[in-house]
Amino acid sequence: MTALRHIHLRSWPWTSPPRFPTYALANAMQTELQQRLLRWKAATASAATSSTNTPNHADVPPPTLLTFTPAPTYTLGRRQTTPLSSSELARLQRPLSLRYDVGPGQSLPPADNDDGNSNGNDSIGFALAPEVTHAPRGGLTTYHGPGQVVFWPVLDLRSPLHRHLGVRDYACLLERTTIAALARFGVRGFTTDNPGVWVRRYGEDAGVIAIGEEEGEGETKKGTERKIAALGVHLRRHVTGLGVAVNLGMPVSGSGDEVTNPWARIVACGLGDKGVTSLAAELGGGLPSQDDDTTTSSSPGLLEVTTYYGAAVAETWAREFAARLGLDGGVERFEAGGAPSLDLGLRSLDGTDGYVTAQPVQRQEAVA
Repeated sequence: MTALRHIHLRSWPWTSPPRFPTYALANAMQTELQQRLLRWKAATASAATSSTNTPNHADVPPPTLLTFTPAPTYTLGRRQTTPLSSSELARLQRPLSLRYDVGPGQSLPPADNDDGNSNGNDSIGFALAPEVTHAPRGGLTTYHGPGQVVFWPVLDLRSPLHRHLGVRDYACLLERTTIAALARFGVRGFTTDNPGVWVRRYGEDAGVIAIGEEEGEGETKKGTERKIAALGVHLRRHVTGLGVAVNLGMPVSGSGDEVTNPWARIVACGLGDKGVTSLAAELGGGLPSQDDDTTTSSSPGLLEVTTYYGAAVAETWAREFAARLGLDGGVERFEAGGAPSLDLGLRSLDGTDGYVTAQPVQRQEAVA
């Protein structure tokens, strides 16, 4: 039986101060996993041409899913052919405020001289300067950071361990897996001619979302399309890289607010006429329970969505992906934090453990 190996790269968004893995660390882990598959493919091809050796399928690296919530990062796709000017680069690299709005009865991230509890409405913030880097995908500029979960499957589309896929089939698999996972949390998504997964909102009601045909495709009703998950892939000799980023809880409105809203600094993926949304924005009436059809009484915030639903969405997505890939062994989950484990050979990155720590900014009581 073959299982999907799910490696979750830990972050600590709820501590004071928060810590997040860098995009560079996740990319280094992905590269090592890809290289292992490519080395196996090269060895298998060599054995197949030898009269004394036969390919050994028992040694094939398992399909792997790497999930993580990175420190703030803007990635530039291959269509970004014009270099950023110094002013454009400085704009993207300005510190981004990560503010947690916490309502009555909820807990603040623990801070110095604070027991971590609050009986009123408070706001606490931290700041991180985004990294700007190139990514081997199509498209223009997009954002990854706190309030997201990123899914990077690393597998050989021609592996003997699961069904074979073409490039378009693989992209559809990523989109349909995301649609199925979001549906488990009360959000119906669909695909369009543009990559990624979208929802449609009517008026100002975040809870009214158009329902498309089976698998969420073929959406025809009118409404405002908003992207909830971005898609970008890269392949080398049928070995996959990159994948999907799902927005859980992050600022997605306020076009002039470049201090807290990372999307206000860019035209996401070059689609100027499209909006961006998140799981929290679409579930404005409360978070659904996975056990029944009830919802919580309070509106979900960044703290609640990121700390609990980040792990839940990642695990749900992994199970859906394994089933749709045709794996009969389910999901085998690992966690990596600090210096990555699992013998990936990545004990440090540029002299650090590959994590960055946010810096506290002004704390104040929220205005009622």
